Amino acid sequence: MSEYSRDELFTIIQMLAGITLTVGYAFSVANFHQTVPAFALIGSAVGLAIIIGCWLGLKHLTFMLAMIITSIIYAIYFNFGAMFS
Repeated sequence: MSEYSRDELFTIIQMLAGITLTVGYAFSVANFHQTVPAFALIGSAVGLAIIIGCWLGLKHLTFMLAMIITSIIYAIYFNFGAMFS
């Protein structure tokens, strides 16, 4: 496997790991509570991204951005009805 293929595979796995972690957390919070606290969902993703960024640096930037973007999307998704009522 060439170095380029290895880097691309590593990037895809990072993105899927960030999405999976955030989706699992969002759905578990939705199962335990009637509503999903949007700021807590986004805040936990941003906090974890800051911790990972401080410990590991920008090597895992794709993972951090995937977590933050997915948490924003799912915060809107779970609270869409509350925004217009």
